[in-house]
Amino acid sequence: MATAATTDDKKPARRVAPKATSAKAASTKPAAKAATARAKAPKLAKPPAAKPAAKPAAAQPANRQSRDSSMTGKEHDEHVERIWELARRIGIAMFVTWDGKQQRARPLAATVEKDEGAIYFLTDVNGQKDEQVSEYPWVSVSFVDHKHARYVALSGKATVSNDRARIKELWTPFAKARWDSPEDPAIRVIKLVPHDAELWDSPGRIVTTLSMLTAAVTGRSPRIGENAKVVL
Repeated sequence: MATAATTDDKKPARRVAPKATSAKAASTKPAAKAATARAKAPKLAKPPAAKPAAKPAAAQPANRQSRDSSMTGKEHDEHVERIWELARRIGIAMFVTWDGKQQRARPLAATVEKDEGAIYFLTDVNGQKDEQVSEYPWVSVSFVDHKHARYVALSGKATVSNDRARIKELWTPFAKARWDSPEDPAIRVIKLVPHDAELWDSPGRIVTTLSMLTAAVTGRSPRIGENAKVVL
């Protein structure tokens, strides 16, 4: 005898559908992954703040001192006075020119005009120094007082002229040893305007010699006088 089917047997089995992921949950996953990636990524250092541009240095006053920055203005002026004084007192200078290949030197009588800031020399148009000065005007002159161990060296620009009035003013008995009169057409004038100078000013030959002997015995530096480089 057949068994009657139950109500439950008549109902078909119910299929369970998988749970659908909500749109909100789906949208939050990429954001969460991005946040995790940012957390794991190394932090970059912030670029340093730009420094304000440095202010330009204040303009310095023109240097009227010597090349030795420790020299005061008063010392500079005293050295300049001494240089002009010794050049005038010594009177004869070794006048050095450049001929394009080498230096040439010769002794010349100097007329020192401190008020003009110039030194004058009489020269002969037939000499080579006139041509050398015209082509290479930067020259140097040296005054030597060997007896008192005093020395002055100057350098600057020189010019040659045929200033007949100046030639008469500069005429001396020393010039007469070379030319008959200031009217000689061969005479020329060299004017030197010194740019800088070096001074060796010693207390005297005997003191210098004694100082050198003392230094040889004691090992101390000799007191040989004063040296200064001065921009005129």
